[in-house]
This record gives sequence, structure tokens and C-alpha cells, in this order.
Amino acid sequence: MKFYKSAMLVAAMLLGFSSVASATFYHGGHHHGGCGNDGSTCDNPQAYSTTLNAKVTNEDHDYWGTFWDSSEAYMSFEAINEPTLEITSATLSVKSNANGSWFSDGLWTLDNHFPYLTYVGKLDGGIDVFELSSNLFDEVLAGITFKAIFDKIKEDVFWAELTVNGEYCPPVSEVPVPAALWLFGSGLMGFTAMRRRKKTA
Repeated sequence: MKFYKSAMLVAAMLLGFSSVASATFYHGGHHHGGCGNDGSTCDNPQAYSTTLNAKVTNEDHDYWGTFWDSSEAYMSFEAINEPTLEITSATLSVKSNANGSWFSDGLWTLDNHFPYLTYVGKLDGGIDVFELSSNLFDEVLAGITFKAIFDKIKEDVFWAELTVNGEYCPPVSEVPVPAALWLFGSGLMGFTAMRRRKKTA
């Protein structure tokens, strides 16, 4: 009877160890989807940095040579697939041939419900760099689109890139149960069986 009790105890111990050791999970989450949002903590935060390239579309609006001729450019960035990321900075770089007009050449974020959600800044031509407000970090995570409005046709955006920095909580990797643990369990059961046989003899 003692042998079966010992065997069941060893089996329960091994099962418990294997269940704990093979678990894969995330530690917590901050605001914007990073660590700490659910009250838990991140034991091993890691630095995160990526540069995204935009899909750029240029459109000319030629109204037969009138004053209202203009052009627009759309810069779309894909969503960032990192559920625990907390963004600390986001930098937008845009290369264009804008002439820096005082009443146009503006850069805006684009929203499906209202076309000019947030004014970002003015394009002066060449490479313009903008530090995005933290108010836009959620949109950056979800996938963000910018719109440039020019007062001349053939003013175009050639490329745009978005550099995102922050911290994230990587998942804890699966930890295999050490072979020695299984050998220990088998040895313990064998030792118990030997003691039982000696007592019987």
C-alpha cells in the first residue's frame, strides 16, 4: 500500500513540475499595450526599435491651370504586431519636393471619420523629420496614415519612414523538464519497491 502511495506522490510531483516548466506566457502590459496595464509586472522588459516604410500614393489635381491646382500624397504604415509594446518615441521622416508654401504643404494624420485629425507640421522639401506626439502612439500601433497637401501639381512625396522605439515584454519561453527529474522519479519508485520486497522477505 505504501508503494502505491509513494508512486502516486512521485507522479503528482512530476506532473506538477512539467506543467509549470512547459508554460509559455507574457508578463503584464503597460498603457498602449505594454507591461503593467493589468496590474502585473514585467520581469524582463526588452528594448524595442523598428523602422517601417510607408506605402506612398501621389495624386495631382489639375484644374485647367487655375490657381486651385494642387496635389496630395498619402503615406500609409502597417500596424505593429507586438501586443505588449509601450512606445516611448516615434519619428516620421518624409522626403518630398515641396516648395514650403506659407499657406499649404501641410502634413496631417488621416482618419476615416474626419479627414484632418491632427496637424503634424509643414513640408519644406528635401527630408523633413517630425517627432510625433504621444497622443498618436495608439494610432501608430494600430496602423497610421498621413496626408500631405501641396498647392502645386507635381509636388510629390518620394518616400516616408517611421522609426518607433519603446519597450516590450517578451514571452517566457517553454522550459523543458530536465531529464534528471524523470530519472530521479524513476529511481525513487524503484528504491521504494526494493524496500517493500525486503520487508516482505
